[in-house]
Amino acid sequence: METELIRTAHNLTIELGPTRWRLLNGPLSAALLDAHDGTLTCSPAFARARRLPETDPLQPVDVARVVVGWAPEHAAWHLGLLLAAHPDHDYRPRWCGLASWPSGDAAEYATPARLAGQSLARILDRPFHLVPPPRPAPDSLDDTQPLEVTAPISAVTPELVAEPDIAPRNAPLVFDDWRLVRVPQGYVWRRRAGWIMGQVIRGAGMLIAAVLFVALGIGTQTNGLASVSPGWLPWMGIAVAVVLVGQAGLLWWRALSAADVVFDLARGEVCRQGRLLGGARWRVPFNAIEYLLISQSPARPQGRSEAGDTMRLVQEVWLHIYDGVRFREIVALGSVEGQSAQWDRVRRSHKRKGRRRLWLRQLDTSAHHAARLLADALDTEVWLDIR
Repeated sequence: METELIRTAHNLTIELGPTRWRLLNGPLSAALLDAHDGTLTCSPAFARARRLPETDPLQPVDVARVVVGWAPEHAAWHLGLLLAAHPDHDYRPRWCGLASWPSGDAAEYATPARLAGQSLARILDRPFHLVPPPRPAPDSLDDTQPLEVTAPISAVTPELVAEPDIAPRNAPLVFDDWRLVRVPQGYVWRRRAGWIMGQVIRGAGMLIAAVLFVALGIGTQTNGLASVSPGWLPWMGIAVAVVLVGQAGLLWWRALSAADVVFDLARGEVCRQGRLLGGARWRVPFNAIEYLLISQSPARPQGRSEAGDTMRLVQEVWLHIYDGVRFREIVALGSVEGQSAQWDRVRRSHKRKGRRRLWLRQLDTSAHHAARLLADALDTEVWLDIR
């Protein structure tokens, strides 16, 4: 039996053979994951990104089952392992994503996804589980306490999937100080020109005020008029001028050092780089990102136009990625307005702090659409955290 190649999303290729199963970053690259003789060995980078052993291969006893499932929020098939309960994971099973297929109709990639999963299960001698596209479930299901995941949980636990979520809006998405724009290489978070100009103008205003304070302070000492009482007042004016000069310099520096955050789909990395000064502040490859986190204050209602309409709401929002070691802030968006078609459920849910799944039908704002859009581009999960 000859080997067979199955191409998946993000330039990954699965190589199937009679006794071997490999996940390749391109058909001619070294294996990210190699399964044979009942064991599963990962490359160091892939192991770190999925929190798998970097030296010792996984044994069949470590794998509860191989899962291929349809994720409705991504409209894509996902292949992964449901790892067995372990003390390091609070004696809970853990989902470990391996590969996914491009978004589209469920029937388009169902056969290669199932074939890849069945082949891996056979070589590892573990059970195989297929999760088909789910039917809508009652909206009363609780989705605030999911399993610990590094990939879409809906592929493992369809009982947590309620009615189909709404699709994310595409870029450009505009905020008070930021814009998320689509560029040839991917997506970019970029400071708005008005924000940069505002920093420059405020800095200039402070510098002008500082010159006036210095002129008044020195003038009262040298113009020969009656002395100012109390005598320390001119010196206080000069001290205020020094503070204003410092503030003006800080504002100008913030404008000059403004940085873009680039989600480079061509290179497969997230990079924070200076917009005017250039240079990369940090880089994180896509395969090291475990999940994207959108954190916010509890949503505050702003009223409805009419009874039965969606509730207008507002919240403070931050966006981060987690690379397995630290959280890296993408943007702090400040106050973000939006709406909710399920306000009663959102109100009850936001009384409990902590992490949960993100549903756009519950939080329909530009910030939450941006988070889902980027998570889809990264092929990773997105979590909502209430502070």
